[in-house]
Amino acid sequence: MSLKRMADLNRRLIVSSVVGIAVAALIAFSSNSAVSLVLMLVVAALAGIGVWEYAQLALEKEIKPRARLMVIFAAMEVAAFYASLVFVDFPQLPVLVLACAAIVFFIVHFNQTSNALANIAVQFFGVCYVAVPLSLLLGVLYPFPHHGATQEGKWWLAYLIVVTKITDVGAYFVGRLWGAHKLAPSLSPKKTMEGAIAGLICAVLMSIGMHFLGVNFSGGTFHLTLTESVWLGILIGIFGQVGDLAESLLKRDAVVKDSHTLPGLGGILAMVDSLLLTTPIVYFFLCMH
Repeated sequence: MSLKRMADLNRRLIVSSVVGIAVAALIAFSSNSAVSLVLMLVVAALAGIGVWEYAQLALEKEIKPRARLMVIFAAMEVAAFYASLVFVDFPQLPVLVLACAAIVFFIVHFNQTSNALANIAVQFFGVCYVAVPLSLLLGVLYPFPHHGATQEGKWWLAYLIVVTKITDVGAYFVGRLWGAHKLAPSLSPKKTMEGAIAGLICAVLMSIGMHFLGVNFSGGTFHLTLTESVWLGILIGIFGQVGDLAESLLKRDAVVKDSHTLPGLGGILAMVDSLLLTTPIVYFFLCMH
């Protein structure tokens, strides 16, 4: 491995460790009302920044979305979902925010009809692509009861993040060390079939490992059977990598290397891209249970 790649890996490890510690601390104390509010604000900030980065990609395509409006509605969507969890009488609030966003996106283009179709579509899709899945992180953390039994959202959010990210880690290292067959060369030349298979295997193994940890240490509040751990791990392993490639598709179309420049990261979108597709899977799994 070259010195440049080693330095990049060291930066990634340092930043990932700091972020991981901060996330673990927030999850650990998420039952505290003040901490839950902080969590909501953090997720809203991530959604706002992610949508802003997405809008910058659109600008590279000579599309001029209303980035500020997108950021506002992205943050509002997260806040609305949080409110729907706390105030159970308003479960339709997130849908109402999305409907209002669509209406406002139309209204602001009434006096600027040029490229209105592309701008409105880009704006609405951006909010749905980034803010809705990130909002569902709160739904995973504060899940519905499981057949009358209490689900521990801390376990589920940890499960979601760990299984999703171990997919990235497995794919990255195996792809770099032994990868020989390109997975999607037009999107991400460094990703390989070997890495993708390794990422999938890591996801399944970690999912099974989380099942056994839950059986032994969750006190019966983490309801994930062995069979469920296998197929849920497969889904996360597949869709996590699809999410990564989806973000790469947007960047390649915009002809940019990174959605933003952060130390040790390519941007917020690069940090959460795999979670944007795996979070809905875990959320709806919990809703069906």
